[in-house]
Amino acid sequence: MTIAEVRHLFAYTDWANERVLSAAEKLSPEDLLRDVQISHTSILGTLLHVAGADWLWVERWRGNSPVGDDVWAGWKPGDARSLQQVREKWQTVAGNRNAYLETVSDADLDREFAYRRFTGEPYSLPLGQQMQHAVNHATLHRGQVVGMIRQLGVAPPQTDLLFYLMETRAPSA
Repeated sequence: MTIAEVRHLFAYTDWANERVLSAAEKLSPEDLLRDVQISHTSILGTLLHVAGADWLWVERWRGNSPVGDDVWAGWKPGDARSLQQVREKWQTVAGNRNAYLETVSDADLDREFAYRRFTGEPYSLPLGQQMQHAVNHATLHRGQVVGMIRQLGVAPPQTDLLFYLMETRAPSA
């Protein structure tokens, strides 16, 4: 995997996240907070979880490994009461992530990259694998949110990688 491919996967992730946030805007505040018994309680809670996990990985990549009970402070269901709050927090995280990606080379992706788990336990994985996990984690939870949106009567967006590729691919001559 190359850094260009990693950047492409994160561009896809940002595109898909935006589609899900836009679809969620069609729901009432009550529906966004409704406990639908999936994932992190509600649509808003699940979106905040994904944004928080993105924040955690970016912090780790920038040399900070939050540990202990405060890891999720500000990222738990209930820490944001509106979709706009989630969107604003997430945009900051995505901006920090994209700035970090500009500093990463192909060689960095294969390098073991140490961090601390929530418990404080040291761990490491190649940086590229950590980044693949972050993209995959977002995809998992976006799929859950799409299902929740459908349950609440709103036509969900297409967020598959295929649709991103079809939308962003340069037309053939």
